[in-house]
Amino acid sequence: MSAKPPPSSLLHDDPLHQSFPETDRRSRISSYFKEVIYGGTDGIITTFAVAAGFSGAALTTETTTQLSFLVVLLFGLANLFADGVSMGLSNFLSVRSEKDLYQQARARQTNAIRTKPDATMQRTLAVLEDKGYSTEDAHTLTRLLGKNETYWVDFLMNHHLSMSDPRGENPLSTGLATFVSFLVFGTIPLLPFMLADQSAPARIVFYYSILGTFAALVLLGILKWRVVGNALWLALLEVVLVGAAAASVAFFVGSLFSV
Repeated sequence: MSAKPPPSSLLHDDPLHQSFPETDRRSRISSYFKEVIYGGTDGIITTFAVAAGFSGAALTTETTTQLSFLVVLLFGLANLFADGVSMGLSNFLSVRSEKDLYQQARARQTNAIRTKPDATMQRTLAVLEDKGYSTEDAHTLTRLLGKNETYWVDFLMNHHLSMSDPRGENPLSTGLATFVSFLVFGTIPLLPFMLADQSAPARIVFYYSILGTFAALVLLGILKWRVVGNALWLALLEVVLVGAAAASVAFFVGSLFSV
């Protein structure tokens, strides 16, 4: 009878776990960090590009008050939901495809171990020696790996094929995380157009949209800092600069079509 895994309470009481709480901790946000940053950044830039495109065309003329908030909202919201769904589904299919590819490659490695053990051992020796192990140590490690087929396959998948294990990822969850992040952050640049009175000067409303975009990028930078743990100023600078560059391009293109 196989031993049952220890309860989570025992794991938390483990002295080794208590010695490294910062390395063992993995929040739900960090599990979907890539999707949140990817979806959030793209959502901010995509919707701001719509507002900046219309505003860039209008603010380079004397007829800025003729900018239709309704048109901005129509194109902005349509783009927001369409692109959000597209990105979520694309992420879903990407993770599914990655898992299928990994499973096929893993099956081939398992078959190679069982049908061609000598050749697989030679391949393992070569990998270990490339990692800097001496020939003697490489032989010792190869013999140890040969006693555990599952870990041997893990080793070859990681160090020979350079394929990380995606089996713990949930395609539905990653796709949903991308969509929600895109939707939440992408709405922020449109808020001034949603809340402004029709008689409000378009130039002022657009400036508020710029402030909202900047605030959303800062929020993403803070989120990145909290999850990754690098310098706050570096996280903010990286996210804000990338977003500002993309937003500037959108405004410039819009200004080319001024009438």
